[in-house]
Amino acid sequence: MRYPVRHPVIHTGRRKGKLVFRAIADVLRQIGGAVATVVTLPFRALARLFGGASGSARRA
Repeated sequence: MRYPVRHPVIHTGRRKGKLVFRAIADVLRQIGGAVATVVTLPFRALARLFGGASGSARRA
């Protein structure tokens, strides 16, 4: 054969790269959600302690 037949190249690496980035983004999103929950816990506790003050100010 003078001209060999070339088979199409399948780019599976690109698809795999997108999945890896998506998995990393999901992990970071979960970590961010956990950090946000831990950070807001003291403020939620204070809001429960002084919950009546903010509620009465809005009603007036």
